[in-house]
Amino acid sequence: MKRYILTFITALFILVSCEKEEEPISQGVPFIERVRLSDPATADSSLSSATLGSTLVIVGNNLGSVEAVFINNYRVGVNAAYATNNHLIVSVSDSVPTVATDPDVPNVIKVVNPFGEAVYQFQVLPPAPVVEQISNQYAGAGEPITLYGKYFYFVDSVLFPGDVYLTGDFASGSGGATLTVTIPPGFDPSGGGDLIVSTKSGNSQANRATRFYDGDGMVADFDTDGALVWPDNWGWGIPNANITSTAPGIQPIDGSFGLINMTLPPDWGWANEKVINLVNWGGEQIYPTVPPEKYDPGVPIADFDIRMEVAVSAAASLAGIELQVMYQNENNTELSANVSLTDFVRSTDGKWYTVSVPLNTLTNANSRMSTYDDLLKGNADGQHHLRVVLVNPTPAPVPVVFAVDNIRVVNAEAD
Repeated sequence: MKRYILTFITALFILVSCEKEEEPISQGVPFIERVRLSDPATADSSLSSATLGSTLVIVGNNLGSVEAVFINNYRVGVNAAYATNNHLIVSVSDSVPTVATDPDVPNVIKVVNPFGEAVYQFQVLPPAPVVEQISNQYAGAGEPITLYGKYFYFVDSVLFPGDVYLTGDFASGSGGATLTVTIPPGFDPSGGGDLIVSTKSGNSQANRATRFYDGDGMVADFDTDGALVWPDNWGWGIPNANITSTAPGIQPIDGSFGLINMTLPPDWGWANEKVINLVNWGGEQIYPTVPPEKYDPGVPIADFDIRMEVAVSAAASLAGIELQVMYQNENNTELSANVSLTDFVRSTDGKWYTVSVPLNTLTNANSRMSTYDDLLKGNADGQHHLRVVLVNPTPAPVPVVFAVDNIRVVNAEAD
């Protein structure tokens, strides 16, 4: 591409030199015939839109004496050395306004010379979309989900695992920060694959937040007996009766779930009723080891997340409330990480959301895990703990009905 652009600029330089030698700069009001990209292969094309960062050629008349070019009222640089009566080269800098920064952008290019100005309808597209969160990674076909991120404008399609596309029925939120869609038939996350959003600006990039639950890594679904037996031999914290499928204002996502239904004590106050501590007291492994290529002991711990679905029914605000994940290492040191609940739970109306906590963020002073083997080792007694706690650091008590399900370890970097 650089070679083509250099060839084009060289050719244009020759054209400019010839025009300056053989044809004086015209004296007249500028006129824009069309706009195209700088690639010589597009010489006969005409654009109505382009993305930030594009280099454009304005084609028209009386352009050699242009003093200024504005895109959406933002002045952009013009390379006068390559300006001719019929061509201008301009760059669409990242500072040019788009609908992402100003919903009332005029969508015009304006060129100004001493004799007047010309205005041309032209849309500068925002950057390609960015998916930062899928509201519920456990959702299935026919269920609505909301994507959180940036630049959800002019959406063409959404690709789901199973190689199925959704090409309509999109609902973009204010400011392009959300996109609500319904998962189409044929959706199949079992083979992996990412959710990709395609817009006029380009495609979103796959990242550790763009995958759904693929069936691997389950630690606790509160239904299936394994190393943890429900409801009597699963650890400690909430009473056995709180492993249930009913809760005020919350419908189950898949069978039974763990329930915290209480007023959270203020100022970091403790109560066993706000704790779910998973452990097999006999030392049986609760963490996944298959498929072995995903859960190889030597894989860096930074590749893994603890994920779970949670739902909250509450009248009080969740501002300040944190979810803590704790693991006890081979020295019985408790490594923990806290995340703000509102970073994941966007409503308190009983909807299910996925919470994700990177395992490399679990620390205690200078102690942390290095590889997945550190998680598999367990504590000094050979037991394997995983604790989920609601923490209220605010000065006021907060009543909540909080459900959690499908606690799992996800290799977020696996192919």
